[in-house]
Amino acid sequence: MEPLLPPAINVHHSLFPRFLLVSLGILMVTNMLYIDSIVLLPTQKTVTSPVETSPSPSYTSVVTKPDVCPQSCLTQIDKVTSAVRLSLPPTPTSAPVIASIPAAGTKEFFISFGGGSNMSDDWQDVTGLTATVDSTNYAQIKKVTFEASVHIPAANERAFVRLFNATDKHPVWFSEVTLEGGDTKLMVSPAITLDSGEKTYQVQMKTSLKYQAVLDQSRLHIVTY
Repeated sequence: MEPLLPPAINVHHSLFPRFLLVSLGILMVTNMLYIDSIVLLPTQKTVTSPVETSPSPSYTSVVTKPDVCPQSCLTQIDKVTSAVRLSLPPTPTSAPVIASIPAAGTKEFFISFGGGSNMSDDWQDVTGLTATVDSTNYAQIKKVTFEASVHIPAANERAFVRLFNATDKHPVWFSEVTLEGGDTKLMVSPAITLDSGEKTYQVQMKTSLKYQAVLDQSRLHIVTY
């Protein structure tokens, strides 16, 4: 009678086919994963590579080509830009001198008599202060005034100055101006009327207390239309 094999040996022979099947299964799964990695990896690289390596489009070469805009296009552009230039206001080469231009036809004239002094308490001619004026030489007179600059050295009285028509022997109405105090002051009369034609006008002065009063300058101011 043959001896029986040990129980462990019997178990080993019964587990061998199962172990072989598991090993084959693992080998097949590993092989499939390897094949998939080979097939899928180039595909992924192909999909992503254009995004990574695609160069940015260059517009410089298109713009700088001499034949991008034909002659007809350039002509049309020139017409449009010329029309725009014509519609714009011209650039001034210097500041306008509007303020220095008087109103249409308006002119100003000054007729100077000069200066002098006086110490009388009644109207007296100031020697040498005369001027001959022909009012007809000034067409359309707008306004005439008598102007005088006076100061009183003692500063203790009043001084009076007026214009006298020596030709017709009467004062020029409303030409009188008055100064009280010592400092020099320019005094301007209300509007006066020159007698028609050629007349000789004389400057006259007087003081309130017979102290010296000095006439620095005097003149007629004529404004015409």
